[in-house]
Amino acid sequence: MNEILRKEIWRKLEGLPDDKAYQVLDYVNFLRSRYSAGDGRATSFQRFGEAVQETMRRGKVPAKALKETMKVMSSADRVLDTVREAGREFLAELEAGRPEPPPPPDDEKPPESREIVVE
Repeated sequence: MNEILRKEIWRKLEGLPDDKAYQVLDYVNFLRSRYSAGDGRATSFQRFGEAVQETMRRGKVPAKALKETMKVMSSADRVLDTVREAGREFLAELEAGRPEPPPPPDDEKPPESREIVVE
């Protein structure tokens, strides 16, 4: 899908009330089942969130409760994305074999020895 089409769809979806947006989602799922080979790039947590959403919709949970629940799920997904990205960066640094920092310079003189006299 090209970026212009994606933005147009997104812009038009933003103006819809939640119940109508779910009707659009149902239609998109129908189209995907007929014409698409895969499920896109959803993470396991996103798929979990989608399953929770579908279960709540089948249970006829009020739209407001569903919306609030999905806000919490979205926040958790963003946190997991941040953790996932940090893990990727860590692994990339680990694979690159980042050299250890050089030892501190020996410019400092060792402390002078002192004699302690105990009477």
